[in-house]
Amino acid sequence: MEDTIFQLFIVGILWGGTNPFLKAATNKVKRNKGLNFISEVTDHLTNWNYLVPFIINQCGSLLFYFTLKYSDISLAVPIANGVSFVSTSIVGTLIGEEKPKFRTMMGILFLLFGIFCLVIDKET
Repeated sequence: MEDTIFQLFIVGILWGGTNPFLKAATNKVKRNKGLNFISEVTDHLTNWNYLVPFIINQCGSLLFYFTLKYSDISLAVPIANGVSFVSTSIVGTLIGEEKPKFRTMMGILFLLFGIFCLVIDKET
């Protein structure tokens, strides 16, 4: 049980830690005025600032997929998504995005408390 919870935390960190980098990389891509799907895909596949975080993010998705085999989905989804939100906020702040407001910080504390309650409840 502890192994799957640890893996779900890793999934959340991989997902959330890459989100700010993906956002920053997509903001730098030159947009064509027309809908040129092939051009945008090519831009993303040749942009290392986008491709590396994307691959790491997808590794988190694979880990989540394999972790679901051994975990309860009512535990897996809240942990992975909650940790992802917290990681996105922390990494975004570290790379220079807007600092979280007080309400966001309170939400993060409540979220972490909720995850703690879920883990304690499943272990007993």
